[in-house]
Amino acid sequence: MTNQSGNGAPPPDALDSLALDPVVDPSGWFSVQLRYAYLVGDAPIMIEDRVVLVDGEDEETALGRAIEVAEEYEDEFETESGQEGVIRFDGIVALKELDDPPAAGTEVWHEFMAPNDTETDADGDPLPALRPMEMAFPRAHED
Repeated sequence: MTNQSGNGAPPPDALDSLALDPVVDPSGWFSVQLRYAYLVGDAPIMIEDRVVLVDGEDEETALGRAIEVAEEYEDEFETESGQEGVIRFDGIVALKELDDPPAAGTEVWHEFMAPNDTETDADGDPLPALRPMEMAFPRAHED
């Protein structure tokens, strides 16, 4: 296809049809945020979110694998006061495909949060509040 000047370049309107998104090879790995309820009777006494890695050729396969992994963590427990309880898998909070296969330093999770209530994401939706407010291991020194 050539443009009217005959220089071999596509006409300007043809550029609109070109895919400009980068091509990314799938890593075959997903991080999955799983939610568990610690129940005594029917009442939850604590909620736990865990992030685990699962492999899969696509999201559907990864979801199936995540459910298998999640159910392995379900268990029984006893409180300090002797009450019997169960750890119940409540569901999947989020699933994210890794850009790269797991190795030391590979990012497996990220979440954008706002230090105040006024920040929004690229779509204009409010970012969730910063949590927890304190870090378990704060930066040791200032540069």
